[in-house]
Amino acid sequence: MKPGDALSATGKGCTPGERVTLTSDGERVGGAYADATGAFTAAVEFTRIEAGRHTVVADCGVRLTGAVEQVVTSSSGGHSGTLVVLVFFVLAGITLIRFP
Repeated sequence: MKPGDALSATGKGCTPGERVTLTSDGERVGGAYADATGAFTAAVEFTRIEAGRHTVVADCGVRLTGAVEQVVTSSSGGHSGTLVVLVFFVLAGITLIRFP
C-alpha cells in the first residue's frame, strides 16, 4: 500500500450483528458490524506509517488475522540535477569574472 491508498478488511465467521474491532500492534485501526450472514467489510486507517509487515486482527468473538506490508518511500523531486547545473554555471561565471 502507498500513502493515500484506500485499505479495507473483509472477513466472515462472526455472529450476525456482532461488532467487529480491527487492531494492529495494539492500536485500533477500524471497525464495523457483521451483516446477517456474519460477514463484514471495514475501512482500515493507520495513524502512522512504519515500514514492515503489520498484522491486522479482526475481533468479533472470533479472532481473524491478516497482514499488511507498509513501504516508506522518498523522492528528491528531480531538483538535485538542476541544482548541480546551476552551481556549475555560478562557479564558471565567478571564474570568468575573476580571471578574464
